[in-house]
Amino acid sequence: MRRIASVTGSRADYEPMSRLYAEIAANSEFELHLIVTGMHLLPEFKSSLDRVRSDGFGELYEIKMILEDDNPAAMARSMGLALAGFPLLLDRIKPDIVLLQGDRGEMLAGAIAATHMNIAVVHMSGGDRSGSIDDSIRNGITKFAHFHLTTCRSSTEALIAMDEERARIVEVGEPSLDCLKTMDFLPFDELAKEFDLPADKKFLVATLHPVTDEWQSAASQMTTLLHALEEIGMPTVFTYPNSDSGGRSMRDVLESWRGSSFLRIEANLGTLRYFSLLRHAKVMVGNSSSGLIESPSFVLPVVNIGSRQHGRQRAGNVIDVEFDKERIVGAVKYAINDSRFAERVAKCRNPYGDGTASARAIDVLSRLNLGPELIAKWIRSAGPFLAT
Repeated sequence: MRRIASVTGSRADYEPMSRLYAEIAANSEFELHLIVTGMHLLPEFKSSLDRVRSDGFGELYEIKMILEDDNPAAMARSMGLALAGFPLLLDRIKPDIVLLQGDRGEMLAGAIAATHMNIAVVHMSGGDRSGSIDDSIRNGITKFAHFHLTTCRSSTEALIAMDEERARIVEVGEPSLDCLKTMDFLPFDELAKEFDLPADKKFLVATLHPVTDEWQSAASQMTTLLHALEEIGMPTVFTYPNSDSGGRSMRDVLESWRGSSFLRIEANLGTLRYFSLLRHAKVMVGNSSSGLIESPSFVLPVVNIGSRQHGRQRAGNVIDVEFDKERIVGAVKYAINDSRFAERVAKCRNPYGDGTASARAIDVLSRLNLGPELIAKWIRSAGPFLAT
């Protein structure tokens, strides 16, 4: 039995990985240990922690890391707290593999700790682009990781360009698409009743996260978006921003608009409600990665704002604009009303896979050759890193 330790810091990584966690937990070849940290442990995101606990995928552990201050120094100090906590837990769990996903600071802390302890690190989503400091963190995890599970061809090529050995890379696709493939979506009537949505389905879904090198503009960026949505006037289900620098100031602005007739504010919708809403929405607005990764599967138009997703691969359903009220308003109206754009969206295909990432990841985790050759990345080798 292989002991797998994985890390989750927020809804953003847990929900895409939930299908894979379920399959690992149900597989007799594996023993799953889940380290819960980051945003999950903040009071305002209690619902995401409740979701992790209710799923009960393996043994759960907690590392508190996020400080109350809303600035870059606090963000850096939080990473230090995580890095201090990981070695103690990993020494206790003694995993064969540490499985990490994405580009969050807690993932980098886990990668640093595991690599120093000679534990095999498998990283999902290396080579993707997401802008801001996230790209630096993601690339840092790549250099610590011993094996890579990529989401698409361009990400595989990016890792090879970073001098990662081809034999250490398997392209599996985006794990969140597995959830969409098997999800029993909520009916629109149920969503309409809960969120007071119109019968003609003319509503928006919005999420805006802070950009770490623009954190001092976070509040004004949120304000700009809210004024644009107010002018558009369509009912909008708006989810909380993350906990990066500027996140709290964004939440304060958002909460100051609570009670506005067009707004329905939710700290955490959960996977089922969130994707069910995307399935019926007219447009998604903001800068969430789901606007680029999952939205093509719903044939959903997206107005992506600002620099946060700069460089990430896009399908034909995305309109990019800057933080300007009139441009945001114009882009949303164009997305709803332009027939040629509607035709383009209808033909778009998701570049991030076919919803079978979990099965491919399970195959790699079960066949990965654990030993000195895998750990010693500085010694060039053609492998084989996977048993036949």
